[in-house]
Amino acid sequence: MRGFFITGTDTDTGKTWFMLKFGEFLLKHRCKFHFLKPVESGCWNNHPSSLDGKKILFPKDAMLFSTLESVPLNTICKYMFKAYASPPRSAEMENKSIELEEILDFIETNKNKDRNCYNLVEGCGGFYSPIANNKLTSDLAIELNLPVILVVKNVLGCINHTLLSIQAIKTSGLNIKFIILNNINEETALDNYNELCQFTNIPIVRLGFNQELDSTLLNHIN
Repeated sequence: MRGFFITGTDTDTGKTWFMLKFGEFLLKHRCKFHFLKPVESGCWNNHPSSLDGKKILFPKDAMLFSTLESVPLNTICKYMFKAYASPPRSAEMENKSIELEEILDFIETNKNKDRNCYNLVEGCGGFYSPIANNKLTSDLAIELNLPVILVVKNVLGCINHTLLSIQAIKTSGLNIKFIILNNINEETALDNYNELCQFTNIPIVRLGFNQELDSTLLNHIN
């Protein structure tokens, strides 16, 4: 499978936002891609499409992917949980369980097999965040063995989180393709780009608040 595994230094680093911008970037440059977000927690349960007043879960992130890519939601996401918590904990709260093998089966079934297509697989939270029973996001990444894109929230403390994540990913035998330094707020009190560049030779790509990815990213994705 060709593509990338997208993880973050923590929860809420803007992985989904980056993936949407990455998808728009690939569309602009006429590159094929397919989103895969097999698990989403924190789903809404009052989507307008509810039938007969019955509330249904609505994976807002995966739905954005589905809309941008113009493919059915069930080819992107399978496991949807209401609680905003790790997938295994969210599943337990609903008297369910989730196994890594099930996630891998879903990805295998729904991946785009075109050798010219980038499959963009989003993990849960950070690299060591739980994703299934007794399994971490790192376990999924190792099984897929895809190049990693690490999304970093550009705030105070991100250098420590980034360097720890880099070490963890490399220890797992995986290659980090590039780092996204993501400005999640309109005003960034402390820009860590120059200082972070001093501690790693991995390419770092800036993603400004509500901005597009620069065309120079093409140099890093092949």
